[in-house]
Amino acid sequence: MALNEIRIDERTWSEGSEGRRLEWGAAIREMLDPGEMVVRDDAERLVITMTEQQMRAELFGEDGTKLEEVVLAHDALTPLITEYVDTVREIARADAAGGIQRLEALDMAKKVTHDKAGRFLERRFRPFGLDHPTARRLFTLLLGLRIDTTRLVGVHGHRRIR
Repeated sequence: MALNEIRIDERTWSEGSEGRRLEWGAAIREMLDPGEMVVRDDAERLVITMTEQQMRAELFGEDGTKLEEVVLAHDALTPLITEYVDTVREIARADAAGGIQRLEALDMAKKVTHDKAGRFLERRFRPFGLDHPTARRLFTLLLGLRIDTTRLVGVHGHRRIR
């Protein structure tokens, strides 16, 4: 059995703008692409619930039985999100100022932060059996749930400078 569904809690989903829901959907589709999501073999559905203080991720089996749950305080991800967003904003400013070496360095800093966030989530979500690429994709989704990335130029993907 493979994970075939990722859901965001109804309150968060309904309060999100159309643009944000599109971004969340894209992140979810990317995670669910065949061969992209590595998670426990017996897991079928992941449900993410956002509250003011924390994020709860629940993993369910085919029969609806909860297999695992991970609760993560928003404060735990705040330093990584801040570092990532600050780097993305620097990239947007560097675009205007030019300088290929600066853009390459900032893009590398963005990748390093994304990797650091992935390693953090890999550890915190150990019961889910995530690999590093899956944890990186989960960070992308959680980032979009925590902040409005539709207003953040350059947040998606990495640049091909040369």
